[in-house]
Amino acid sequence: MWKNKRFLAVAAILGTSLFMPALAGATSLNQAGLRLGRLLVSAGSGGAGDGNDLLVTVKFHTNPTSVAKLKLTFDSNFTLTDGTPTPTTTDFPDTPASITALPGTLASTVTDSSHTILVTGITSASLDNSTLFGFNIPAGSITNPSSAGQYSIDVESEDSGGAAIDSTTVPVSIVDGSAEYDQVTVNASVAPNFSFSLGANSDTVPTADPSAPQTSSGVNMLISTNSPLGYTAYVRSANGGLLSSSASHTIATGTFDGSPDSLGNGVTDYTFVPSSGSLCTTSCSGSVAYDGEYNVADGTHGGAFNGTNFASFVARSGYSGGDNFTLKERVRVDATVPYANDYSDILTIVAAGNF
Repeated sequence: MWKNKRFLAVAAILGTSLFMPALAGATSLNQAGLRLGRLLVSAGSGGAGDGNDLLVTVKFHTNPTSVAKLKLTFDSNFTLTDGTPTPTTTDFPDTPASITALPGTLASTVTDSSHTILVTGITSASLDNSTLFGFNIPAGSITNPSSAGQYSIDVESEDSGGAAIDSTTVPVSIVDGSAEYDQVTVNASVAPNFSFSLGANSDTVPTADPSAPQTSSGVNMLISTNSPLGYTAYVRSANGGLLSSSASHTIATGTFDGSPDSLGNGVTDYTFVPSSGSLCTTSCSGSVAYDGEYNVADGTHGGAFNGTNFASFVARSGYSGGDNFTLKERVRVDATVPYANDYSDILTIVAAGNF
């Protein structure tokens, strides 16, 4: 009786050992990954041109030079669109381990009835078992299951006859949009901005005499805004002229009529002359335009002040990363204007964004 039991035990061990080589021969790929374009229930992956391609990455294991095909078998809850989309091997994402294009003239066949995508045309001789190879399925080939949960996709390498070489099962998670998400809507706002500065708070006109108009050296004005409607700059004279206390005399401004005054011989006039410095050309829109009163193109004209009221003198019709202007005063006097060295005025120069 004991001998029979020992015989049966030995026979069981030998019988089990017969299956061991078969189990040992069932190998997995060294690495396999599938990145669906969307993980949301019922969403599609592999939409042409929409960035939702199915990315497949593999690192082969057993004798990769025998590999001629790759077969992806999806869980039956996925819906595949029958067709023959051409796999692509460009525009891979940057990863800690870079992806190398799967070599060959790749083609694929998508079959919904078997839930498979078969990729053929692989150049076997160019394969190894240390490189991470990859490809994309670009056409609208895959629709996710309608219920959230974990699903499996088998990645199998095959020889030219379709016999399996290595196989790995890759789980994927499908999420429910009502409670879980695979997208984040990013909201942001940009605050309106406007900046204005003058480079100095004083300016001097050279000593005026009847021989010719005299022009100050000028003050720099810098304006920027992100308003697509631009900005407008304004000037106001405190006195409407240059006032001398010692001579009890005012050199009055000219005629505010929409066009520059001519400071010819025998004229007494006090004017404003804005001009463009370095205007924005790249980070800007619209254009810069001068009010007709101050559209001065030579050295013998100037724009009159609007009495003691504000007058607009320049505007941009769009946003600007920075516009520079030079603001000058131009004066001419006739021979009867009393001499004095205390003629003065205060100009208030402001600007406002148009929002």
